[in-house]
Order: sequence, then structure tokens, then C-alpha cells
Amino acid sequence: MGLWSGREKKKRKSGITRKRVENREGSLGYPGLVKPVFTKDNTENTESSELDKDFPYMLTDPNVFDFREIVEKNKLKERLGDEQIMQMGKLLVKFSAIFSNIPGKTNLVEHYIDLISDKRVQYKPYRMTNRQNEILKAEIERILKYKIIEPGPFEYTSPMILVETPGRDPRPCIDYRKLNEMTHSEFYPIPNIEQRVETVVAAKFITLIDLTKGYWEIPLSPKAQKIAAFATSFGVYRPLPMPFGLINAPYYFSKMMSEILIGCEKYATPYLDDIAIFSETWEEHLKHLQEIF
Repeated sequence: MGLWSGREKKKRKSGITRKRVENREGSLGYPGLVKPVFTKDNTENTESSELDKDFPYMLTDPNVFDFREIVEKNKLKERLGDEQIMQMGKLLVKFSAIFSNIPGKTNLVEHYIDLISDKRVQYKPYRMTNRQNEILKAEIERILKYKIIEPGPFEYTSPMILVETPGRDPRPCIDYRKLNEMTHSEFYPIPNIEQRVETVVAAKFITLIDLTKGYWEIPLSPKAQKIAAFATSFGVYRPLPMPFGLINAPYYFSKMMSEILIGCEKYATPYLDDIAIFSETWEEHLKHLQEIF
């Protein structure tokens, strides 16, 4: 089942190419959250989850930078000295503009959909209760506001449904199964996850950067937008950025991540929708973080 899920700048410094992704407002919207910085001797055991396959919720406040919150939530006082925390704070304040809940838009890749046949995928929306339709309408209005989707009509339509599971809020999703059956699949070599983890945890200092709704950083081509359109009981819409559920979405996301980190492979690696930066010394770690930012 398919689910919903910048302009590039290059600067050369010490022979390393840095790439940034700008959000639609013009500010950098590349990292969404800095996760724990820790030493190898005091490492938290964290369980990595799969990419969030739910319809991403747009938050009303785009400014998510709060260094005090980062220090408290990540227990940095237990992991770093006062001087190190101060240095990290100065670095994050310097690049505070890149922290945003609003996804950016890269020009490194664009998602194309290459169909096997000319047969159109046209499916009516699934039947839902009035309550479910009201929930769905509210979410559609939310993402229309942020120009994530545009109304139709379109010749291709996959059905949108509302998934409800115990303990979680109802989540919209798009059933792209039929469209995926008619799409040429792409392959991108992905390094072994276990090997990546072993490389990262061997370092003394590690920072994880969470991308803001990473799939939405990648635009769909104009043709792909029409092919990936979805139907509800109250209208037809096309996604402008790449949604979850398309068969080649992981291919394009992996390709973008590899492009972003060219020249930084010795100290940075992608893992799902995170970027892990790892270093042996604190001085190197600050330098590596600055190169990625």
C-alpha cells in the first residue's frame, strides 16, 4: 500500500564540496532536528525504526530551533563537558536558519515515473464514513495550504484511504499498488545497513541529523505529478513533491542522499531519513558538522 509520504548551493572549503537544500521560503530547510551527540563510552542503545510511512503532518510553527530543548532532551550535560556544550551551541546558533518544519526542495534529483504501458490507472476512492471523510478533508486542507498538493482533474487516479490503528491518530494514505505494477522499477545500490552501523558506532562522537520530511525534499516531474494523482470522495489532487508508496521513491531518496554527501563519506553517512556524522575527536566533530551544515 502506498503512503504519503533546494535549490542547490555549493561551496568549496579544503577541497570538500558542501551542498545545502533551501526551503520554499528561501531559508535553508535541510536538517529538521539534531539528535543525541554522545561518546562511545556513554552510548545509548537506540532502536532504529523504518522510514515513517504515514502521511506527514505539517506543523504550524516552522521554527524548531531551541538549543535548551536539545540539551535537555538529548541529555547533553551527561555526555559532554560545559565547554563542549557551549561550542555546540555557538555552532547551532550560527546555522539556526536551517532548522525548519517546512520541507525544502532539492534540485539534485527529480522523480520520474516510467510506465510499462499506456493503460491508465483510474480507481475510484474507497468508501469511508462521514467521520473519516471529515478527518481526511482537514488533512487535505492542511497540505493544500503548504502547496504540497494541487487539485485536479487528472487522467490517472489512485485511491486515498484513512488508516486507523489502536493508539494512533487516523492517518491518510494512498494506495499506489496498481500504479506500481505498471511502473518500471529502478535500482540504486544501497550499502549494507549493518556495515554502516558498525562504521558509525566505532567513532567517539556521533550526531544524527533528521531531515524534515525527507521524501518531500524531492520534486516530482510534471508528468509524474499527473500520474501520481489520487482520488478522494470530495476531489482529485496531484502531489507536487515525492510521496511515500511509489515503487521508486527509495531509489530517488538514496540517490539524493548520496549526491548531498559527496566528498563527506569519511565522516558522514545516510541512514534511512537521517544523516550520521561521526568523528574521533571533538575538534574534528565540530569541523565535520560545519561542513555538513
